[in-house]
Amino acid sequence: MQNNADKRPIKTPACTSHTISLYFVMLATAGLFLARIPVVGQRPFDPDEFEHAHAAWCVFKGMLPYKDFFEHHTPWYYYTLRPFFHWFDVDTSFESARHFLLFGRGLSLVLTILSILLVGLIGRLWEDRRVGLVAGLFLVGQPFFFQKTLEMRPDVLALPFFLGGLWFLLRGLATSTDGARRSLRYFLGGGLSLGAAIMCTQKMLFVLPGALAGLGIWSLFPGRVGRRPRILLTMAFLLGVCVPAILTWAAFALHHAGGEFIANNFLLNANWKHIEAEQLRKFIKTSRPVLALSLLGASASLYRFLRSEQRQYGGILLFCTLVGLFAGLLLVPVAYRQYYLMPLPIVCLFAAQGLSLIIECAREGARPWLLILAMIPLAVLPVLDLQATFKVRNDRQLARLRYVFENTKPTDVVMDGWEGMGVFRPHAFYYFFLHGELVDRLPREQVDAYLDALESGRIRPRLIAMDENLVALGSRFLRFVKRNYVRRDMAGQDRRTIADWQKFFKKIVKKNCASWDGFFYFSRDGFD
Repeated sequence: MQNNADKRPIKTPACTSHTISLYFVMLATAGLFLARIPVVGQRPFDPDEFEHAHAAWCVFKGMLPYKDFFEHHTPWYYYTLRPFFHWFDVDTSFESARHFLLFGRGLSLVLTILSILLVGLIGRLWEDRRVGLVAGLFLVGQPFFFQKTLEMRPDVLALPFFLGGLWFLLRGLATSTDGARRSLRYFLGGGLSLGAAIMCTQKMLFVLPGALAGLGIWSLFPGRVGRRPRILLTMAFLLGVCVPAILTWAAFALHHAGGEFIANNFLLNANWKHIEAEQLRKFIKTSRPVLALSLLGASASLYRFLRSEQRQYGGILLFCTLVGLFAGLLLVPVAYRQYYLMPLPIVCLFAAQGLSLIIECAREGARPWLLILAMIPLAVLPVLDLQATFKVRNDRQLARLRYVFENTKPTDVVMDGWEGMGVFRPHAFYYFFLHGELVDRLPREQVDAYLDALESGRIRPRLIAMDENLVALGSRFLRFVKRNYVRRDMAGQDRRTIADWQKFFKKIVKKNCASWDGFFYFSRDGFD
């Protein structure tokens, strides 16, 4: 009688070392991700985080975005955060407010894990398991990705929707040869996922031109299925994209805010003042090795598509989407670091393919060890960025936020520029935040109307968190503050910092013919 053990496949040394190399990649990915967790509590808060937390808090309080307060991001992220306010007493307790902000960052970490898993699935569906795992490792190590996915921002919620949409489309392309009916659910699912991403942040609209170009190329080569079914599947994708947007707009229209929904999210942002943030240069500098590998992988994918008799369209879809996103850098008025969360996963997929091509040039037995060795130099920039992140803290921001809780009541109005210290307090005007880009867009009549409301007492901020953006409102506002408010010293405000502020804002103060000594907090005279 033959032993059952003899029937088992024999694992060759090459097979074993291949498995070890993949486990190494998974462990490296987990290690880089776990190293992020201690940074969550100490990383300085981006003012965007306070903006999004305040918008979600306003929604929790029953206010309607765009109608009751200004916001220029699509709303799904705020409604996602809304129920979690039941767990935190953010109005009365500084510690509870701090815990909510950390919870929001923790939620971003969970969404980031989901995004990395989806990148792995896309890589496996498109090429193989190794490409998927290496792409996930590359992604988690990119400085821009590391920095922005730690924060509370709608882009982090939009990212898994976007990646899920890509997976659906790749799956639909792979099954399209079996018949249009079977592929329909994948194309429709891809459209719904991308539509949901757009309802988290309208920046996801920049995915559409490239994705449609890729689908257009796919439609030009009908194959066995025919051109008409492919065009219908592309239309099903577009229909899916439209459904979340139409339903969301309809919900706001029922509350008489449909026009504001369109104006604030799309028309306003389309006419936003162009500002050169120099983030592309920084992106290239911090991701040079991955970008070089990505260029190799994308070139190979395009060459294979053009020369192959049996074309695979997954690569061309990813390539067109990536080109469209980078072309969007020429159109988007302000391409901050969070914009790069969209192209980065595709960059990492092509980089993983490029590395795989290099490894395939070696003899079979050496390939797994070559993969492990390649990870060492490629980890240098991510490790250096992680090390630098531990050197900066948010202690001063938290001290200022504590001051607000200790010196105001939950119903007190706090007027803020772009510091975000009134995050869980009623805001003074329609605009919770007034950063430089927004102040420049406000008509003078609107600014004068706000100043009239302040001077008449119709709006009475208990606390003003002064910064350069409020100084830019002009001499009339600064005279009002000097006449009606007294300066409040606070912990964490040292003289060296004040000297830096005075030097930095000298031109602004001079331009507005008024004086400001650099202190952040002014409270109404007689208030303790």
